[in-house]
Amino acid sequence: MALGAQSLVGWTLIYGCCVTLLTGCSTLNPRGSSLTDHAAAARQIDGPSQYRDEGLAAEKRRSRSGIVAKYFPSLQHRKNVEKAQAEYAVAEQLFNQATTLQGVERRDAFRLAAEKFKSAAKNWPDSSFQQDALLMKGESYFFAEDFYKAEQAYAELIKNYPRNPYVDRVDTRRFEIADYWLKHDAVDHKPFVMVNFSDNTLPLNDTRGHGKRVLEKIRLDNPIGKASDDATMRLAVAAFEREDYETAADTFADLRITYPDSEHQFKAQFLELQSLLLAYQGPKYASVPLTEAEKRVKQILRQFPRESQEQREELNRTYAKIRYLLAERHWDQADFREKKKEWGSAKYYLKILVKDFSDTPFAEQAQEKLDTLADRPDDPPQYLAPLAKLFPDRGAERPWLQNTGQSK
Repeated sequence: MALGAQSLVGWTLIYGCCVTLLTGCSTLNPRGSSLTDHAAAARQIDGPSQYRDEGLAAEKRRSRSGIVAKYFPSLQHRKNVEKAQAEYAVAEQLFNQATTLQGVERRDAFRLAAEKFKSAAKNWPDSSFQQDALLMKGESYFFAEDFYKAEQAYAELIKNYPRNPYVDRVDTRRFEIADYWLKHDAVDHKPFVMVNFSDNTLPLNDTRGHGKRVLEKIRLDNPIGKASDDATMRLAVAAFEREDYETAADTFADLRITYPDSEHQFKAQFLELQSLLLAYQGPKYASVPLTEAEKRVKQILRQFPRESQEQREELNRTYAKIRYLLAERHWDQADFREKKKEWGSAKYYLKILVKDFSDTPFAEQAQEKLDTLADRPDDPPQYLAPLAKLFPDRGAERPWLQNTGQSK
């Protein structure tokens, strides 16, 4: 039995050595070792882009089955590395040369460089090289002052490579383009139907709409980027300037909530306060803008003591206006109830004015009105008393109020 066990062990060792000779062993073959596998993976991640494809197109292609690659190889992406590198070198030379030129020659050189960068990107798709080429294509159009083409190039880069290392730089460029379009539209607004064929700095039409679209894309593509709060602030200011105060107030509030560390916080809250007041339509409409504005004043005073001191006079004037408008609402309600001979309700609103709005001119008027209505019954006169007896008393419908003195 012992001999049989030894024989079994011997045959196992012999079989293992044969397998090692045919397939390799991790302890003898360095290429199969775990250390080498880790090194290969690190080289694939840190090394040149030709080791792997990048971008959304490559990710989608890897997620699909290999049927297309097997039966329809002509549909696969193609790359020509040598041609791409050669065109990139020419484009880079043109770009550097363009920086030394002036006027029309400068713009033409940048446009030619952009076309070369475009061709270079096309010849090496799904790579970090294409990211660089797309970025420089956008930069070339930007310095050529072809802002619409530049924005399209930046958008293509963000769409294909949302995690590219140039996101903040691209967002800054896109913000500058959108800001220029909005400022131009504020000075010289054109209807949507008018088409632009002469100015390369502007889109074909709807300059304002394109500016807003780019700012919204900045917020959506990179919500935690360095330019996201700037884009939000610019959208809010644009709405404020065109007197769309409800949209402005909502956008300022979005910045206040979403970007608490933004450098625009004080200005955003101050302008949100002004937008709320301007959005208020009077005592016949909702009081939400006024109540929100009152909250904003109090928060500004607590959160920004230094800036509030600088704007103390304006904040005091704004708060007094809010108080006046709130009191006006109560006075309007009291007057409405009095005309309907609902004197109990009218007295209720007048008492609020006397108690809570003594700092407004409505308080004195409310007190005079209360003295006038002192002998008036709370309920209006009942003109159809026989008919009212057919219906149960209100107190029977509200038994929980019978012992509180509130049922009538």
